[in-house]
Amino acid sequence: MNTCSYRDLREKVINGGYCIGCGACVSQSNSAGSNVLNSRGMYEPDFESSESEINNVCPFFSSRSETEIAKTLFAATEGIRENKLIGFHLSTYAGYVAEGSFREEGSSGGFGSWVLSRLLSENLVDGVIHVKPSSGKGVLFEYGVSNTVEDLKKGAKSRYYPVEFSGVLREVRKSQKKYAFVGVPCFVKAVRLLCENDQEIADRILFFVGLVCGHLKSKRFADMLAWQKGIKPDELRAIDFRQKFSSGPASNYGIEIRGEKDRKAEIVAERASSFYGYNWGYGFFKPIACDFCDDVVSETADVSIGDAWLPEYVDDSKGTNVIVVRNPVIKELVDSGIKNEALRLDLVPPEKIVESQEGGFRHRRDLLGYRLALLELEDKWYPPKRVEPNNDSIDERYKKITVLRMRLAEKSHVAFEKALRADDFEVFKTEMKPLLLEYDRLYRKSFASRALSKAKRALRQLIKR
Repeated sequence: MNTCSYRDLREKVINGGYCIGCGACVSQSNSAGSNVLNSRGMYEPDFESSESEINNVCPFFSSRSETEIAKTLFAATEGIRENKLIGFHLSTYAGYVAEGSFREEGSSGGFGSWVLSRLLSENLVDGVIHVKPSSGKGVLFEYGVSNTVEDLKKGAKSRYYPVEFSGVLREVRKSQKKYAFVGVPCFVKAVRLLCENDQEIADRILFFVGLVCGHLKSKRFADMLAWQKGIKPDELRAIDFRQKFSSGPASNYGIEIRGEKDRKAEIVAERASSFYGYNWGYGFFKPIACDFCDDVVSETADVSIGDAWLPEYVDDSKGTNVIVVRNPVIKELVDSGIKNEALRLDLVPPEKIVESQEGGFRHRRDLLGYRLALLELEDKWYPPKRVEPNNDSIDERYKKITVLRMRLAEKSHVAFEKALRADDFEVFKTEMKPLLLEYDRLYRKSFASRALSKAKRALRQLIKR
C-alpha cells in the first residue's frame, strides 16, 4: 500500500501548486482534514496535523500512472486494444443521442446523460455522483447524487468551475447503494486510487464515466465572465457555460449569466466569442496542476466522452460526441442503443478521437515534456509523469508560447485580485494586455506555420495518388 505524510503532500503538491482540489486525500475514512476554497477560488485540503500517514490517493502525487491503473482494470478484457494516446478501448465512436431531449439539454451530443440514464434504468446503479447546481451559498456548483433520470438531467452540461467530492463521498459511505461516478481525468484517477485503498468506496462505486478535459478553471473564471457584463462577483447567481444556438458551428455556443442586484434579477445571454478572456488557449485562471497532466481523455474511466471537434461534425450546431468505450457492460448498452436507433453513432478509428482533441494532446504530451525540462533545469520537484523531460524536439516559437501560457495563467490570478481590490474590471484587462499582445503575435505565426505544414502534407498525399 502506497502511503505518504500530510507534510509531504503539503510541501510538494499543495505548496507547489499541483493540488487540483479534488478532495481525495480528505475523503479517506481516517482523514482529519477538510477541503476549502482558497483566495484564488480553488479548493485545497486543510489538515489538523501534518504528521499523519495516509494512503497516497492524490492523482498528482501517487506513483501509479493512468496506464498502470488502466491495465489492472481493462487489460484482461476480451477484444480490448491499446492506443498510446487514448489508452485501452473496446470501441470508439462519434455521434449523438437521437431519442428524447438528451442532445438538446446537453453541451454536446447528449451521450453522457444518456448512458448514465441507462445505468439507472437497468438497475446497474442506484445513483449517479456528478456535478450539479449548488444548493448552498457561495458556490454555483457542487458534487451531488441523482437517483432519477429527471434529477440526472439537471446535472447535464459542462461546468467550468471548481468542485470537490469529499462531501458527497461522506454521504456515499453511509449508504449501501451502488453508484456511477462522473468526472474529469484527474478526478476519475483519484477515485480509482481511493477504490484501490478503500474497500468501502470500491464496493459502492461500480462505474466511472470520464470527461475529455482541456483544463479546469478557478471560481474567478465565472466571476470574470459575469463582471464584464455588469454583474459583479458577489451578484452572480447562476451561469450556463454552453448554451446552444440553432445555427452555426457547434463551437460557436453562447453563455447565459444570471445575477441579482438590489433584489432584481439580471440575465445576460450572448455568444461566447463576445466575452473577454474566454479563449481557451489563454488559460486564464488555470490551476498549475493542469499544466502537469498527461491524460486528455480520462484513460481510467469505463467510458470517456468529449466533443467531436472534427471537420465532418463541427458544423452541426446541436453538438456531437466522441466516445471511447472500455467496459463490456457499457458496450452492451451502446450496442443496444444503436440497434433500437436511440443512438446515431459512427464507428471511428482511435486516430479520429486523437484528431478531435489535437490541441489537448499537443499541450499535454509534446509541450509537457518541455515544461518538465524547465523544472529540471531549476532542480524542482514535479509530479510523476509518463512524459519524459524534453528540451530538444520543440521549436523555439512553441517554447515561447508554452512559457507565455504559464505566465498568463499565473498573471490572471494576481491581476483579478488587484481588480477586485480596485472594484474595477478594467484593471484586470490593463494588467493582462501586455502578455496577451505578445501571446497573440506568437500564436498567429505558429498557427500560420502549422497550417502551411498541413497544406504541404495534403499536397504530397495528393501527388502520391
